[in-house]
Amino acid sequence: MIIVVASIKGAPGVTTTATAIASAWPQDRRVLLVEADPFGGDLAAWFGVAPTTGLWSLLAAGRRGIESDAVWEHATTLPTGLPVLYGLASADQAVANEAAWPAVAEALAALDADVIIDAGRLLPHFAGGIRPLLSHTKVLVVLCPPTLAGIVHLKTSMPSLTAASSSGRLIVQPTDEKGFSSDEIASTLMVNVAPPVPHDPKGAAALSRNAIGWANAKTTLAKWARTNAAELAASLSGSAVTLDPLSIPEARDQPPRPSVNDTESLNDAGHLHDTEHLNDTEHLQNTVHSDAPTWAAR
Repeated sequence: MIIVVASIKGAPGVTTTATAIASAWPQDRRVLLVEADPFGGDLAAWFGVAPTTGLWSLLAAGRRGIESDAVWEHATTLPTGLPVLYGLASADQAVANEAAWPAVAEALAALDADVIIDAGRLLPHFAGGIRPLLSHTKVLVVLCPPTLAGIVHLKTSMPSLTAASSSGRLIVQPTDEKGFSSDEIASTLMVNVAPPVPHDPKGAAALSRNAIGWANAKTTLAKWARTNAAELAASLSGSAVTLDPLSIPEARDQPPRPSVNDTESLNDAGHLHDTEHLNDTEHLQNTVHSDAPTWAAR
């Protein structure tokens, strides 16, 4: 089954998030990490390798049709044991290979494994091969900076996102603990909103160094990844999940929330409108909170 991790604008850590989740995936389930960012992959540079196979060789094979089992011939195993399809070099290369993507997307969907896809920043109209992937996606995780600008950009894109991922589940993932809360974002966008990805530079640095045993580490990011991976895997199988006790953050004071000025408010339905900028005198008003979704109820 396919899980896509993506963003609408900017670079809020899609590769780190997707790699962390795949690295912490339950050991009783086979997993493949696919670097499908239309703007090019980062993992080869992270780990200082020059791969001879990857997404480019799979797309070349896909032009002639490809069986799902053949996907593994193009994958590389990281030292930690995580199978990965290294990404393309640029957006030009992604667009040039669009014709091969439908066959590749079908092969990935039929694979006897869970497929975590780093889709990076989405191109307009889901170009670069992302649209065929979304048609097979079971869970689409969209990273959202918990700022006014981040929420506005995502809100504008919601109709196309929900249409493209109509066969799957859409989850918004805040990228920081400071800013608008998961509950506030959920009441605005009216979709499932997960707890935020923790800000953990040390954990992210260890991940990018491909540290052996990273998934079992006690870093904040690794604990978060174990919990999210278990929840996502359970949602694919429809079973309940027992949280890793190490992943539950200690109680702490809530960080201050950003604010919106009088002309940039949330209306009575909890929707953002007429928003253009954020300044020191802005404040929230008329915000209607819905019951917290399952993902935000922790």
